[in-house]
Amino acid sequence: MSPPHRSTSPRDDPDWVRRNAPLNSVSTRIILCVFGSTLLTAMIVSWLSIGAIHRDVRTRVSHRSALLVEERAAQIERWHAEAEAQLSGAVAPGTSWRARLEESLDDPSKEPTWLGEGPLAEGASVADALPPPPPEIARSFDRLSLYSGDAPTDEGCLAARAELLGSDDEPIGQVKGCLHRSTLYEFLRPPTGDTRGLRMLVANAEGQVFAAAGLRAEARLDAWMPMAKLLAPEARSLASYRDASGDRLVASLAPLTRSGGYLIAESEYDRAFAPAIAITNQIFIVDVCVILLFSVLAYQITRAIMQPIEALSQGARRIASGQVDYQIPLPANDDDELGLLTRAFNSMMGKLRSNQLEIEQDRIRLAEKNEELQRANEILAQLSITDGLTKLHNHRYFQDHLSREVKRVGRTKAPLSLILLDIDDFKLLNDTHGHAAGDEVLISLASIMNDSARESDLIARYGGEEFVILMPNTDLAGAVHLAEKIRMTVESTRLIIGDNMKPVDITISLGVSLYKGNRREFFAEADRALYRAKAAGKNCVIIAGSDSASSD
Repeated sequence: MSPPHRSTSPRDDPDWVRRNAPLNSVSTRIILCVFGSTLLTAMIVSWLSIGAIHRDVRTRVSHRSALLVEERAAQIERWHAEAEAQLSGAVAPGTSWRARLEESLDDPSKEPTWLGEGPLAEGASVADALPPPPPEIARSFDRLSLYSGDAPTDEGCLAARAELLGSDDEPIGQVKGCLHRSTLYEFLRPPTGDTRGLRMLVANAEGQVFAAAGLRAEARLDAWMPMAKLLAPEARSLASYRDASGDRLVASLAPLTRSGGYLIAESEYDRAFAPAIAITNQIFIVDVCVILLFSVLAYQITRAIMQPIEALSQGARRIASGQVDYQIPLPANDDDELGLLTRAFNSMMGKLRSNQLEIEQDRIRLAEKNEELQRANEILAQLSITDGLTKLHNHRYFQDHLSREVKRVGRTKAPLSLILLDIDDFKLLNDTHGHAAGDEVLISLASIMNDSARESDLIARYGGEEFVILMPNTDLAGAVHLAEKIRMTVESTRLIIGDNMKPVDITISLGVSLYKGNRREFFAEADRALYRAKAAGKNCVIIAGSDSASSD
């Protein structure tokens, strides 16, 4: 009796969960692909467009600002020159005001008069005060000062100066005046139109603003301008900087050579670049609309394609769950590619049902063959690196292992030693006792070396009666110690070989070398040391590069 069928919720099916995960849906991937490609295209085009617009606006703003500041600077320079010439004429020898100026210098106790509001300049004395100036001078200057010595370099204004020369043409004093601020502000008043939001500033040589006109100009008085940015090497460059409150500003500068100060046309970045910012916002809105439009179109198209595909995938899942008799219903339009695919799938399932048993049997046979092949490959791989007689590693494995150790030593700089050994008079042993006895000797020697060496040491049969021991992390003294240990063990061991149990004494000769950076020379030194051991009477250990032999 078959077990009762238990109904389950589609959400219990892992395939249903994976299928309905947002990122696992083909439609979602298509929509994301369209969204991403549209977004990337819009970003690239917008970036190029916005960059070009900002460069064009910056060029226009920079050009207009530079022309304005150069024009106003030239006007102020002409006005400054006229006022300075007027002051020089008023203090020329023979003028009445010149005479009163000399009296003020000669009589410090005389009651002074003062042109301008406020007290005298800091540090000025009665001798520094002025008699009433001529009307034309009073109209041009806010403040006048008389100095018997050097005048201050900075009065916080546009200053004109005139020297008082004595009869010997030596200076006896100096008159210095601040040009009328009301007239200066006429020059500083910014124009209307394209330069809205502009303000004109006048700063001294150190960059401190002492006169300003325009939008929010009062807040810029006594501010310090970033002269390093404003005095950029590019002609008519538009400097960009931030004020003390963090607002972004742009400005152009022209020098006022007569006063040593600077005229600056300054504007807030948002106002100067308002057209570019407005176009940037419009481009952003258009980009968002285009992206949304293409995403909706992609969703509608994907939905129309995915409905028959979903029916096909549901049928495929039923067949995959074991319902091999299930037939996928044909779509409404069965003449298109999806209809052809559905019919082909149903036909394939019919053949699949008839061949299911045969496929299963073939699978079992194939698995058995694969297991046999894997075991054979493992045996073959082991045989390819193992000497069949001594069960040690063979010459090929030794060479591969030596390459790896040489690379490791090159990185770690750890010591690496090599022992090359050979059985003394092995040919005579074979001739006397037979090759079977020689094989027993080789096996016994392999056992002695395995018992004497460390697990990290590599022992290999190099060829015939020659063996090699590669010792990582072992210096020359350690290698010689192991070589002597093996030599003495072999010398003191009597081997019983052959059917007649005849004892045989054997000895070995050994050559030892230390790796010094050259792989070929590493083995060659051990080989030469072994050759010298043979020449020295056998049954001894010779160290590469040394003529001394170690033996009992």
